[in-house]
Amino acid sequence: MWVDSLLRATGRGARDAAQPWAEIEAELGTELPGDYKQLCQVFGVGEFSQEVMVLCADATRVGDLMIWWRRLLESDDDSDGPWAPYRIHEPGTTGGLIPWGTTRSADRFFWQVTDGPVDAWPVLAMQVDTEKAWHRYEMTATEFLYRIFTDPGFLPYSAAHPASGPFFEPG
Repeated sequence: MWVDSLLRATGRGARDAAQPWAEIEAELGTELPGDYKQLCQVFGVGEFSQEVMVLCADATRVGDLMIWWRRLLESDDDSDGPWAPYRIHEPGTTGGLIPWGTTRSADRFFWQVTDGPVDAWPVLAMQVDTEKAWHRYEMTATEFLYRIFTDPGFLPYSAAHPASGPFFEPG
């Protein structure tokens, strides 16, 4: 539903950006949310409104989900690391974070891997410019994106511009 809403809001038609989900999920050791997989299939890697890049499988490697996850995992540590109080997801565990998006201002968007249904994982957003302020959202990644670009009251992440509306540029 939210993917269709994003397509309508951006005025784009669905693409068929094939994604190697079996390989990605095998390395992560977990399934990924269905709405996100659909988002990557119909949009592919790119930027929404020159603000938010969604991480998917990416041949250019700039917005590649697995490259981002591996780098974040390598930089994570047991102390008060860069993602405190959270940790980056390690296969076979729960509670860790899997990145799925980033902004030009270096904000980061993650899912928190929980024991519950994968499609119910919360979105955790880290606002970098306010000394790592974390925000938790009980919604899907695609609803989160839709709200960023269509809801002026969705603070602190709103990038809604009523005059121009949201758009998408493939990567």
